[in-house]
Amino acid sequence: MHSQESGGALVDLLARYARVSADRTGVSLPKVTDATKGDADVLAAAGRAHDALRRTTHDEAVATLRELGAAWGPTDAAAVWVAGLWSASWAWRPALTGALLARGLPEHESVPYPGSDVCRVCGTKALPVLAPTDAWYRRHTEGAPIDGDVPGHVLALEELTGQPRPVPSEHDRWVLRAVLTVLRTLPAGKGYGVARTELKRHRLLGTTAVHAYGGLLEELALVGVVATADHPGLARRWSDYVERDQRPNDRVEVPGPLAWWRSSDGLREDVVREVFADFDTGDVDLDAPRPTPGPTIAAAVRKRVRELAKQTRAAAVPRSVGTEPAAAGDVYAMRIAADRWVTLYVWSVDPNGARPYAEVEFLAGLFPELPAPAALSGRVQPRRAERWRYRAHSLEKAPNTRRVAQGVPGPAAEGPPPDRSPAGNAKDLRLLAAACFPELG
Repeated sequence: MHSQESGGALVDLLARYARVSADRTGVSLPKVTDATKGDADVLAAAGRAHDALRRTTHDEAVATLRELGAAWGPTDAAAVWVAGLWSASWAWRPALTGALLARGLPEHESVPYPGSDVCRVCGTKALPVLAPTDAWYRRHTEGAPIDGDVPGHVLALEELTGQPRPVPSEHDRWVLRAVLTVLRTLPAGKGYGVARTELKRHRLLGTTAVHAYGGLLEELALVGVVATADHPGLARRWSDYVERDQRPNDRVEVPGPLAWWRSSDGLREDVVREVFADFDTGDVDLDAPRPTPGPTIAAAVRKRVRELAKQTRAAAVPRSVGTEPAAAGDVYAMRIAADRWVTLYVWSVDPNGARPYAEVEFLAGLFPELPAPAALSGRVQPRRAERWRYRAHSLEKAPNTRRVAQGVPGPAAEGPPPDRSPAGNAKDLRLLAAACFPELG
């Protein structure tokens, strides 16, 4: 947290990065569009360039984290973590996970997995390349770096060094107790998915974003609160990354210790008492009135994004043609980058189930701006050498997507349609387009 990034200035910069990163086309750095160039300029002027990179080494990251973590006592790190549940930014929460990582992290040379440059001891690549601005944004909007990320915690603790440390409010203290209460009272035999849903249902972080509650669970697991005797967290002992990387089966997405935890295991109450020794950690009545909460950084960022969108609305793309739901014969245009639009033909719509799915296929042609109906190519765009379709839900809600024509005859094509079509959210088509259009790669 730069000292000048307090209050409204911090919220404004985070909101501007949210706008820029909304046009990310893959796992690469976000790309600036005509609509977000002003945001990128503001970020750069504040030392938060959207495309900034930082290169380091495995050994440097390990040594730096051990040094930075030594500045945090257990009670101080726990206190700012609690404050980071609500009144302070979520970016304070890496102090606790970072301090525990640093305390246990052994001095070691990289021991890579076979055929990889990822260290089996700490999970760090031999030559990590970091995106500092993206990591900064994610700490404020998601919390601590997941999975014991050593370079990520280096960036986090560097940012917190020298900053006035927040003091937990009455509401922060209540949130800590409420989180523990929810986890203690889950039905028997439930895993992290149910725990995450229950935390979200009570809105204990002031957001409905599922990833925020998933991140909170992973932090508590890494610490050792949500853990088992066979798979403890860092408050009890160091575990090599190769151990945390193990899963009970290939359907489990989260790392250990959370991967192995079930609600029947309960919480590690000894760890709760040790880590949060300065706090009341007893249960609360979740149905009783809670202390009056103050504003959160995350909510303020969402509000600022909406304000910035209103200021640039004049430059937005036109509305969709027609107001009806997606139907066979529709053509939708989707902006992939600042000067790259693709088009999608709707072959059919399956109305059954909780939400309709439109089976779409890319049409040939890339456009520098929203294409007019007369510019449509009238032929499909293959994926490599074969045709490819996708069953997409929420097509009408996908970002930067507009219907440009209705009642269009089926496009020309070589070869039969595919036997199977993958399914998912329509917004994912922005990432999948590169497989059909090599020019986007």
